[in-house]
Amino acid sequence: MRPSLSAFKIRANMKPILITGYVNPDLDGTAGMIGYAEFLSKTGKNTVAGVIGEPHEEAKYILDRFNIPYPLLLANANDYDEIVLVDASDLNGLEGKIDPNKIIEIIDHRQAHETDKFPNAKAQIEMVGAAATLIAEKFIKNNLEISKNAAILIYGAIISNTLNFKGSVTTDRDKAAAEWLNKTARLPENFWQELFSAKSDLTGEKLAERIEGDFAWFVLGDKNVGIAQIEIIGADKLISERGEEIIKILDKIKDEMQLDYIFQNTIELLDCKNYLVANDEKTKKLLEKILDIHFVGISAVRPNLIMRKQIIPLLKVELEKN
Repeated sequence: MRPSLSAFKIRANMKPILITGYVNPDLDGTAGMIGYAEFLSKTGKNTVAGVIGEPHEEAKYILDRFNIPYPLLLANANDYDEIVLVDASDLNGLEGKIDPNKIIEIIDHRQAHETDKFPNAKAQIEMVGAAATLIAEKFIKNNLEISKNAAILIYGAIISNTLNFKGSVTTDRDKAAAEWLNKTARLPENFWQELFSAKSDLTGEKLAERIEGDFAWFVLGDKNVGIAQIEIIGADKLISERGEEIIKILDKIKDEMQLDYIFQNTIELLDCKNYLVANDEKTKKLLEKILDIHFVGISAVRPNLIMRKQIIPLLKVELEKN
């Protein structure tokens, strides 16, 4: 029996599924939501990509650099009945602007997540370098073409999240997805340098904006832990020249949010090192224990890259001992 005309009208009038992520998403989240909205639309779903807040500067850089239309900029998700989260899987990052009961799907790559707090969602949590890799794989698996704009964004997200495949989170799946994407994106081999240079400009107020914009906090054990993460070229120079400014910004966030611990994970993109920045002795001792580092003043250097998403499970194990 053929569907009636009225059935088509009802379907056409249905609200779109919102594809979004954390409030103020990074490049991985922004690329993932735009890419997944495109994928679902090609499978017949009515979707829209929407950012609650604003994309991070790195995402804005690629959107502006390649004249890619921005996703919808939203104050909250109240106007949508069905929502998909990409590169997001805990409540803190939603800041109360998304009803967890409306989430129907979660796509993420974090070992520490809260998928159990989204009762109506099916979850795909896989340990790859970028959530964007999982989106690219959906196109590949279903033999669907991807637009040049989506390919550029997702390729850039994989490069960023894996630190140009030098980060320990990198998998063969990330590399394979990036290779497939660049057949459409056609970005030069040195694109990573352009991308990393663009996000290394922290002059003036950009430093505070970056720290606050990419800040995340977590409840681990019974402690509230805040972690800022900055990925730049010139981490040593930044800390030596502006370390006290970083501490003031972190202290302000700690007081305002009543956090038990706070620190900054500063990733050096060229030398593949981490510079951990913290002020109070309690935080320093905790980081020294779980990361096998030693603080001199406000900073400690760690060889071999480690990202925030990898530090969180280590903190969780340690803080849940007490």
